[in-house]
Amino acid sequence: MASKLTLWHKGGRFFSGLVIILFFLPFFGVSCQGMDVISVSGTDMVAGCKPGGIASEAEEQGAKNTGSVSVENVPREPLAIVAFLLAVAVFAMAWVRTRGALVAACVLAFAGVIALGGLWIVVGGKLKDEVTDALKKDQSDAGGAAREMTKDMMKDVEAGSRFGLWISALGLLGIGSLTLLALRERTPAEGIAVGAPPPA
Repeated sequence: MASKLTLWHKGGRFFSGLVIILFFLPFFGVSCQGMDVISVSGTDMVAGCKPGGIASEAEEQGAKNTGSVSVENVPREPLAIVAFLLAVAVFAMAWVRTRGALVAACVLAFAGVIALGGLWIVVGGKLKDEVTDALKKDQSDAGGAAREMTKDMMKDVEAGSRFGLWISALGLLGIGSLTLLALRERTPAEGIAVGAPPPA
């Protein structure tokens, strides 16, 4: 079985680089009847970009025609920025073959998992509240038949986390676990030090 330290030295750059790429995947979204109306990636929350999804596509079409649909940029989330910077720092540590860099990569990876967990709690709750408030407002403003239609829509609307958030968290958790196991391994030099003294 391959040494965990060797595995980290050979594949750490690839693993940590992949986690950074995963931030471009959807982290949160709002869907209706299985179709993503709003899709927010990790990098959208880092840079404050416009989200993806059907609503954004409709806005682009509306801009060409009537301009009736408007989708605002995603607000920057401090926890998303922290998690992204931690992932970049882990990637940087993967290029350094010292025990100190290994310890740093381990700590930073687990800190990234915590940051993503906090992001899930904060943004997930905020997103659900905003969607619920918007649907209730539409329902109160609508007439009889439209009100019933809005009530039916509320059952089909789902807001929350998406696969990109969980894959990124699992990636950082995997890196943290791998580096932790690598730290527990003894290097050849340590093995000699704890062995029997050489004959005189």
